[in-house]
Amino acid sequence: MTEPETRFPNDATSQLQNVIPTAVAVLTDPKSFFASMPKEGGFEAPGTFALAMLVPYAVILALLSLIHLHAGGFIASLIVMPIFGAIGLLIGAAIVLFVSRALGGEASFESSFRIVAYSAAIAPIQAVAQIIPYLPILVSAYGFYLAIVAVIAVHRVPEQKAWRVLGGIAAVLLVFSFFATMSARRMASKMEAMQPQIDELSRQMQKQAEEMQKAAEKMQQEMQHQER
Repeated sequence: MTEPETRFPNDATSQLQNVIPTAVAVLTDPKSFFASMPKEGGFEAPGTFALAMLVPYAVILALLSLIHLHAGGFIASLIVMPIFGAIGLLIGAAIVLFVSRALGGEASFESSFRIVAYSAAIAPIQAVAQIIPYLPILVSAYGFYLAIVAVIAVHRVPEQKAWRVLGGIAAVLLVFSFFATMSARRMASKMEAMQPQIDELSRQMQKQAEEMQKAAEKMQQEMQHQER
């Protein structure tokens, strides 16, 4: 059996048996992987591989939500993430198709879907990276690298044009993500610093509510006594 046949099976069962070797190949040698990836061969195998990556991604996020005592996040990660991930594969394939053709590449929806599906190998790492602040940005940068390498190798997009255009877009998105993360962390720090004041205010409001309730009960008793 040839190497492409071994690495790129056409059915779900064979792909599941080769999930780990495929993921390692994508992450460690993306140029060789995508250069040897057939443009055709069906959606079943790459879709199965993507699903095999999205499931641990969802499980890891769910466990992290559980650690932080976010029950809603736990349920949402297990149920919503795989669904959104499947939808994201189709949207991602459409984007890759559009961009590749806009840059002069030889693209089809199937080949674009295969690129996005196999690039999902980075998903579990992206989930684990949530533990360390700002690390997800670096992982996302490598994800953009995988996508750019893939469209060059599979869709024959001119290398210089791909890095100039797609690399520029990736850089803007990563910078935006960096500042968004920094703002979110600052806001979280401020909220944490204000937590004692919020707790004290909550206690005062609760105390006032109890006093008002007692006053209302006393007034009601006095009115009942006068009626008698």
